[in-house]
Amino acid sequence: MQPASIQKACACLVDAQGRLLVFHHPGDRSMQLPKGTIEPGETPERAVRRELHEESGIDFGGPLQSLGTLDRDGEIDAEGQVLRHAQLWHLFLMRATDPLPERFDHVAWGSPEEQGLVFSFSWLALDVPADGFATPYAVAIGRVREALRP
Repeated sequence: MQPASIQKACACLVDAQGRLLVFHHPGDRSMQLPKGTIEPGETPERAVRRELHEESGIDFGGPLQSLGTLDRDGEIDAEGQVLRHAQLWHLFLMRATDPLPERFDHVAWGSPEEQGLVFSFSWLALDVPADGFATPYAVAIGRVREALRP
């Protein structure tokens, strides 16, 4: 019997210029989008807001646009994984209306694995290749680009 997929929520926050919020994860030495595990009894919508807040400090209260889900086989050693497990990512487009800094650092909290790590945030223009991102993040970036296409 296959174990159930671990449910994840991924925040795809874009600014008024259509750029996507991304960060460098010091533990994984890679570029990522804010994402984390959906807690028992929590909806994906609530989880994506919580994860964005814990990882970036941004408290987003605006509307969410679902970009669907994607299946991911969580490989060992990918993003700090120590066990292989299936994941189901819930992707949400969020549109920031307030101005945000060009670059900023945030000390993550809420997750024992990331507690105290400093995430360095910046913006990815959507016409820039998604080099340096693991495949599921590149897929999420592709979905954001599709959703924002005129």
